[in-house]
Amino acid sequence: MRTPPATLLEVLRTKDAQKRDRIIDAMTSRHWVRLPTEADVECQEIVAEARRTRPEWVRRLPQPGRPADLREFWKRRIWRQAAQDSAPLAARQRRFMDALENHVFGVLKSDSLAMREVDWRAEDLAKVTYLATEEAPDSYLAGWQRGTHIAGWRVEARDVFREALHRQGLKVLAERGTTYEDWLAPYLHLDRMLRDPEDFTRFWFRDVNEAQMPRNWLRWGSRVALLEHKVTKSTGRDNQLACYLPDCDVFLSEDRRFVRALQRVKAAAPIPLPEIRLVDVEASGGRAVEVIAAALD
Repeated sequence: MRTPPATLLEVLRTKDAQKRDRIIDAMTSRHWVRLPTEADVECQEIVAEARRTRPEWVRRLPQPGRPADLREFWKRRIWRQAAQDSAPLAARQRRFMDALENHVFGVLKSDSLAMREVDWRAEDLAKVTYLATEEAPDSYLAGWQRGTHIAGWRVEARDVFREALHRQGLKVLAERGTTYEDWLAPYLHLDRMLRDPEDFTRFWFRDVNEAQMPRNWLRWGSRVALLEHKVTKSTGRDNQLACYLPDCDVFLSEDRRFVRALQRVKAAAPIPLPEIRLVDVEASGGRAVEVIAAALD
């Protein structure tokens, strides 16, 4: 069994302390493999592509101390803390995540309504492109020629990282002030990355290899697929979990809409993804272990 930090954070929101601790006890078994965070693997892809296409961005002497500390926290320390006493972490997580989840829900709901208003649906995610309109300001386009189309995931990745690094923001980890900068700056000269906006655009639009950026593609592709279904408070969490598909042999879910969305993602993804199966624990009388075992048989 493999589990990402996002799953632990979701479990910490369980209000029933006994139930929460039983789940954490199972998840901290030595049989479970703890995965890195989404931000970590997304940034690893960027560093690898920068080394291949932009050696001038790359530090000759990396400074991996901060990423190493973060990996130690997310793969070991937070799990030990949760196993020893989950109550303080649970209280902190609920306090932080309620506000963040409400914000994410509002953004996703707005995006979903905008898609419905124009009756937009992507038949094939691999063919979705965005158009540079005549009205778009030069500061946004940054070398993107008006009237041309670019793959949707490339545009979104450029925009997300440009905004995050300019703000030195996009806080993604609960109350630790962690940013994409923390994962990238030890390996790349961020000032050089951002110095030439048009070159930053070329990096994302032309030079990065799609097959070498699966997590960045999945962050975009799963969000678009999920927005075509009813948006709920869990949609943002589902989008997080989709980033871990490459780590799975089989992906199981009770959520029919989530499974349909992921199957569309699987059909268009730039790399092979695991089989995605729908399970029904409730119909079995709550015998989750038996349902999972049968699905994996």
